[in-house]
Amino acid sequence: MLVRQSLAGLLALLCSMLPQAQVVHDAEYYVLKMQNGGRWQKEDSEIAKRLQALREKHGQPPNIIFLLWDDTAFGAVGFPVLQKNFGYTTPNLNKMAAEGINFTRMYTEPSCTPTRAAVLTGRHPVRYGMGTVGMPHEFSGLRAEEVTIAEVLSKAGYATGFFGKGHLGDIEESYLHNQGFDEALFTPMNQITSLFNPQANAVNAVLGMFPEIYPPDPYRLDNPGLIPSGWVMNIEGEKGQQGREWCGTSNECFSKFDPEAERRTMAFIRKNAEAKKPFFVAYWPNFLNFMAAFMPKPSVSGLMVADSFPEVDDFTGQLMAELQELGIAENTLFVAMADNGPMVHSPPAGWGMLPMLYRGERGFY
Repeated sequence: MLVRQSLAGLLALLCSMLPQAQVVHDAEYYVLKMQNGGRWQKEDSEIAKRLQALREKHGQPPNIIFLLWDDTAFGAVGFPVLQKNFGYTTPNLNKMAAEGINFTRMYTEPSCTPTRAAVLTGRHPVRYGMGTVGMPHEFSGLRAEEVTIAEVLSKAGYATGFFGKGHLGDIEESYLHNQGFDEALFTPMNQITSLFNPQANAVNAVLGMFPEIYPPDPYRLDNPGLIPSGWVMNIEGEKGQQGREWCGTSNECFSKFDPEAERRTMAFIRKNAEAKKPFFVAYWPNFLNFMAAFMPKPSVSGLMVADSFPEVDDFTGQLMAELQELGIAENTLFVAMADNGPMVHSPPAGWGMLPMLYRGERGFY
């Protein structure tokens, strides 16, 4: 299927499904439109014809699966030769790149939260205050008045589900089931919470979080002060209902999160395929657990990023097989991407956030 040049373009195309829908773009878009408007119009016409042909054949608009993970260098997926440098491979994602469209000059925001906000809204995050990485505890997040792709697709008759790392804030209006998704299991913050446990504090991966493991401090003036206390790691909920804590805050719960998100993603797809209802499902795995112990190591390099890719790739293969089994593969748009480049100089070397082909690193702000 032909794909528009940007997520904003895709959102605009989806909005066209709705009567009298209008998207207001940033100024830069209109400059690009002046330069490329004729080509875009031709491509949009071709996309509309293809969508109409698929709708006539299958009786409904295409399903959409959106897979998004973290901190990935250029060439880490889709390029088997480059993967050899780190001793791992992603055969299913590489197959997607070979048989589909592999965007080698695609631009994302420079860090997690801005990219995720841009994906859902089709807007530059600086426009609505989501331009920096959300850190626990944040007490802010994606505002209720923002229009998300889940809200647009819900109005167009889609079932919408979100399972994985949200990282869009810890206020209630930012919760994914309050942002257009029919059902959601998500983390309001990032993978740093995998270190918010006594074991990580004991080895100094975090400091001062668990006073009970320290000797009594005669100089402590406030409690809890700036130390997070009574926090929530994972939230589940349904549209229009109150969110609920899922599992707990231990690293064991963090480890269980991605497998549970995978299970719910697959169940969501099966349920809506059987009901013959078009669906949009986002599976955004945590991908990195900073307390994970890989025994044995999946990659020759033994680096955390390289060790984490096989799990994402295995699930990608399961999704592909399930789409074929359900008979909906031809009428499903499957998007797989990373949210930003690697933190080259910041983490310990064993995390393996290396630049591969290009120098430099992603930014936080």
